[in-house]
Amino acid sequence: MLATGLVGTVAAIALLTAAFLSEGPKKGRLIAAVLCCALAVPGSALAFDRLQGPPSVRPVWSAPAERPALTKAVAVWQDGETVVRVRADRFDAYRARTGESAWTLDTPPRKSVCAVSPAADGLAAVGYGTDPAPCDQLAAVDLRTGSELWRKDGVRPSALELVGPATLVALDGEQLAVFGLRDGAPAWTAAPTAGCGFRAMSASASRVVAVEYCATADPAAGTGTTWLRAFAPTGAAQWRTNLGAQNEPATAAVLAADPPTVRLTERGTRGIDAVLSFAAADGAPRATIPVSSADYELTSLQKLYAPFRLRPVRPAAVVGDLLVAAAARPGELKSKFVVAHSLTDGSRVWARKADGEVLAVTAAPDGPLVAVERGRNLDVVHRLAGADGRTVERTDIRKASLYGTSWLGRTDDRYVFVHEDGTTYVRPALGVPRR
Repeated sequence: MLATGLVGTVAAIALLTAAFLSEGPKKGRLIAAVLCCALAVPGSALAFDRLQGPPSVRPVWSAPAERPALTKAVAVWQDGETVVRVRADRFDAYRARTGESAWTLDTPPRKSVCAVSPAADGLAAVGYGTDPAPCDQLAAVDLRTGSELWRKDGVRPSALELVGPATLVALDGEQLAVFGLRDGAPAWTAAPTAGCGFRAMSASASRVVAVEYCATADPAAGTGTTWLRAFAPTGAAQWRTNLGAQNEPATAAVLAADPPTVRLTERGTRGIDAVLSFAAADGAPRATIPVSSADYELTSLQKLYAPFRLRPVRPAAVVGDLLVAAAARPGELKSKFVVAHSLTDGSRVWARKADGEVLAVTAAPDGPLVAVERGRNLDVVHRLAGADGRTVERTDIRKASLYGTSWLGRTDDRYVFVHEDGTTYVRPALGVPRR
């Protein structure tokens, strides 16, 4: 069809030129010119559309704007066809196919959401607190009915993760505390090393991984040792590895527990600023991936702020044994590249230029998903092959008005975008057909 459009356009231009250069009555030449334009307009439009990419789709639903103004979501859950936008004061669940409301749940009176777990098998956990005080309650939510399963006082979760689909681990004050997700029954606890404290954690069905910082004798100096500790799902200690930092971390986030992957930034100008990976069996260092290199800046990772503050969404993801991230050329402000580094040895496996600014990178079982803003209200979602970064599936989207780093989810026939702020320039959530 692209060839047809181009041929039609070229033929129409040739006929138009011939009509004006030929001898004959002026009226006849004008009629010929009109006919040529009639051929050229649809032909050029077809050619332009095909050059832009495959046929585009438009959102099939968008959620109504929220109030009050500037209210922000703090996390997003997905359970199959249900997507839940978590606000500090409320949970709003949408049907991915139609956008209709599945359910709404308010937080307890005068309580705000202050910690959020991932979702698994229709369940998720939250921490509640009276803002600005720390969390002082722990609860579980049934994502299929919008009801609380249980709530308990006296737990102070600053972070929540899942050890498999049925077990919850909380960073509870100074210790790790593990509970049954469905019934809240206590399972085990693990305390930090004497004189140390846990800073961040993640979990999988195989292990719990936590960053532990131990200050020197003078905490005001800001120096100390940062460790990565691993525990079995039963609570048994597995290993403890020195991350190599000499100063207190400014940023410490466990990006994945399988393989153990940490984003670490030391305070100071000459400290570590990299993604580090470790062997799952014994914690031996495997790879160091600098945030800044001669070729690329992993833009998404050098920003300390990320939207959805309780479960941050950044344009970077751990996909198998790869770190896949948005990147910019040194000196450029917009991330127009996607690069993949091996978490085995840190080498760059592939890099590709995006067809616009990269808004999101999301891990999926069949490869990373990359959302790109092309301009002129045209956005694209690529599903990439993890091995080489080529596009396996592409959906061009018009009139979606994506803005900033959005949460990107997927069902069998839909992409769902959720925005942190759904009260001003964009809608809280919208659904788009997959191509």
